[in-house]
Amino acid sequence: MKKILITGAGGFAGTYLIKELQKSKDFEIYGAVYKSTSDISSLLDSAHILEGDLTDFSVAEHIVKVASPHVIYHLAAISVVHSSARQTTTVMNSNTTISYNILESVRQFAPHARFIAISSGNVYGAVQDTTLSIDESTPIRPLNPYAISKVTQEMLALQYYLAYGLDVVILRPFNHTGPGQTTDFVIPRLADQFARIEHGEIDPVIEVGNLDTIRDFTDVSDMVIAYTLATKDGKSGEIYNIGSGTGHSIHQILMIMQSLSKTKVEVKINQTLIRTADVPILICDASKFQEVTGWKPTISFDTTISAIIDYWRRI
Repeated sequence: MKKILITGAGGFAGTYLIKELQKSKDFEIYGAVYKSTSDISSLLDSAHILEGDLTDFSVAEHIVKVASPHVIYHLAAISVVHSSARQTTTVMNSNTTISYNILESVRQFAPHARFIAISSGNVYGAVQDTTLSIDESTPIRPLNPYAISKVTQEMLALQYYLAYGLDVVILRPFNHTGPGQTTDFVIPRLADQFARIEHGEIDPVIEVGNLDTIRDFTDVSDMVIAYTLATKDGKSGEIYNIGSGTGHSIHQILMIMQSLSKTKVEVKINQTLIRTADVPILICDASKFQEVTGWKPTISFDTTISAIIDYWRRI
C-alpha cells in the first residue's frame, strides 16, 4: 500500500482530503495534527494520528520516520489571512519553521517521496492588471504576513527540489470553501449570520465591508481532488494555480444567500470592516494545471453556498 502523510490533517481542507483519499483502498493514511486544535479520531485510527507541534524539529522528524511516506501533502500552517497582521512574527516564523522542519525530515528519512507543497493564490497580492485572470507568470506582490509566509514556504520547497533533488510540486489554490469551514472566512461567516437570523437569534441585519470585492471560489471537495491529481500528474519542480476561473463578488454571495433564506435580511456597509490592503479582483487561470491533469470543478457555486447555509442551520 502507498503510505500518505498529511500535515495539518485536522484542518478544513485536511479532513476533506482524508475522506477523498479513503475512497481508494490503496492508501495507508497518516495525519499529523496539532493536538489542541484538531480531532480526527472519527477519520483515522489512533495509530495513524501523529500529534505534535511541527515547529519542533524532533516532532517533524518523528512523524516522518513513523509514517515513512511515499507522498506528503503539506497543508500545516497558520492560515487566517485577516488576522495575520496582528500576529505577524508568529505567522511568518511558525509557517516557515514548519515547512523547513518537514522538508528537512523528508530529505533525511523519505528522500524519494513526492512532496505536495500547498501554497496559496494569496501570494499574488496586489496584482497590477486586474482585468486579466492570474496565471503562474503573474508577479507575486504579497499584501499580508500570511502571503509572505507562503512565499517563503514555496521558496523552501523549491530550494529542496533544486539543491537536494526532492520530488516537489507546488500548488497555489485560490479561495475554497464548503461545510465545516470556520467563520474566520467570509462565506461561512455570512452563512452563519443568515442561519442565526432564521433562528431568531440575532436581528435581520448583516454588516459587511466592500460589496464589490471579487474572488475565485472553488468547492473544497473539488479542490482536494485537484491535490490528488497533482500527485499523479504534476511535474516535479513546477508551480500550479488551482481555481474555478470564475469570480464572485460579496454582493453576489449575499444575493444567493438571500434567495435561499427564509427571512428578509438588511445589508449595511460598515466602514471599519473594509480592508485598506485589499485587491478588488482576483481570478485564477488554472489552464496550466488543467492541461496536465484534466481537472475541472464539478460543483456549482450555488450548490456550495446552499450546502454551507444548511450546515450552519444544523449547528
